[in-house]
Parts: sequence; structure tokens; C-alpha cells
Amino acid sequence: MQDRRIFERIAASFPMKYWDIQANRIGEARIADVSANGVGFTSSERLAPGVKLGMWLEIPDKKEHLYTQGAVAWSRPMAGDTYRIGVELVKPELMGVGRVLRLSRNFA
Repeated sequence: MQDRRIFERIAASFPMKYWDIQANRIGEARIADVSANGVGFTSSERLAPGVKLGMWLEIPDKKEHLYTQGAVAWSRPMAGDTYRIGVELVKPELMGVGRVLRLSRNFA
């Protein structure tokens, strides 16, 4: 499978909260990677492709949480009762990616 991403993924690990807009349910997850137009995370809940989400990324840089919106592009089961989920963002989040990139460079 060819990777057609325009923006590079940045590996990360920090908490996030999401709002499943259709089900009106809040959930918690863990970020795995971030790019300007997508977010990858792990969750104990399976989210079907197409589900619209509001997301609060709790970037540990002592600034406000980053709020963004997107739709689930794919969801795959992992070990145990965990799912790896990929979300395509509604609009690119260049400032948020910059915050994650600065954070990853500080800990590299």
C-alpha cells in the first residue's frame, strides 16, 4: 500500500479526549502520532470509519489543549481490547503540529 500523505507523521505520546459527535459521547485515548492533517491514537473503544469527532489534544507544553475536529478514516483492533484509530482532520493544524514538533525535539 502506497502512503499518500502530504505531511509527515510525528510520533508522540500524550493523552487526548474526544467527543463522538453522533453518539454525543466523550472518550479518552492516547495519541500515537500527529500530522498537519491527521491524528493517530489508541483507544479502548472501537470507532467506525466516518464517525465525526471533536478532539482535545493535551499537548504537554504548558499551553491550552489543542481543539480540532475530524472524521475517523480507519480503525484496527490491536492486542487486548485496544484499537488503533486514524482521523483525518477537517482543516490542517499547522500550529498544533509545530507545538508537537517542538516538544519532540526537546525530548530527543
